[in-house]
Amino acid sequence: MLAFKRALVALDLSEMDLQLLQFLARHYQALGIQKLYALHIMPDFTEPSHPDLDFQKRFAPEAPVDERVESAIKARVEEVFGEAPGLDIDIEVREGKPYEKLLHWTKIKEADLLIMGKKRLSEGSGITAKRVARNVHAAVLLVPDGAGAEITNLVVPNDFSENAARALHAALSFSRAMKGQPVHSLHIVDLPPGQYYNRAAPDRGYLGLLMESARLAARKFRDAQGIADDDIVDAFQENSSNNLAAHILRYANDHRDSLLVMGAKGHTPFETFLFGSVTERLAQSIEGQPLLIVR
Repeated sequence: MLAFKRALVALDLSEMDLQLLQFLARHYQALGIQKLYALHIMPDFTEPSHPDLDFQKRFAPEAPVDERVESAIKARVEEVFGEAPGLDIDIEVREGKPYEKLLHWTKIKEADLLIMGKKRLSEGSGITAKRVARNVHAAVLLVPDGAGAEITNLVVPNDFSENAARALHAALSFSRAMKGQPVHSLHIVDLPPGQYYNRAAPDRGYLGLLMESARLAARKFRDAQGIADDDIVDAFQENSSNNLAAHILRYANDHRDSLLVMGAKGHTPFETFLFGSVTERLAQSIEGQPLLIVR
């Protein structure tokens, strides 16, 4: 099973917090989370303007602002999680530059998984999904604004690489820990140059050969990874728009309540540069479905 034993969730006292906490409350056991740090980073500890804090100030006017922030977060966490068997939750309120501190405390807490929201509109904190996903050393779970907590499908873009294998095994483990939701292995087949098409009989043309080659590669990949045919749903699509990320998102949108699972590259400078145009585009453009990036 998945074992993200130590996880950190980034909270900002917005309505996005509720979505993140509800998603985690539903799935923390399947993710293997045993220790959860709820982290809020303030640019400085001067008095911020926020309805929750203004409300609390009426009852504790002498309380420092960081204590009121911690109290507000704690109340919301307790409301959502309740008893939460097997889960230990700590509230952390820190001061500093949000992006830098988020990476810093993810490392300090030795978190296996960082959970953060992705808002439709940036609020200028410098914490962007793409930027964090590229540089953090933990796995990343991005939950976009408006995404529900229900998961009925897991979609793994598969290029038959080691990264894809890691993501596929993670998705299978997650599925087994839930209710056996189907795991879709999605391979996008690049189209041949136009002159190779046999439009009268595309299944017998060069494109047909490419699709058959992809199916053979998928079977070889499954055998090498010890994955039975019944464990996953193989899907093959043509890269008709020459945009892998768009095809992946469209497939996930067609299968409601999907969780996208992708494997990231390592952290050498070259690998970071190649973190993946596809992964970065997904981190930047997901809207309806959460995205889990495993390392």
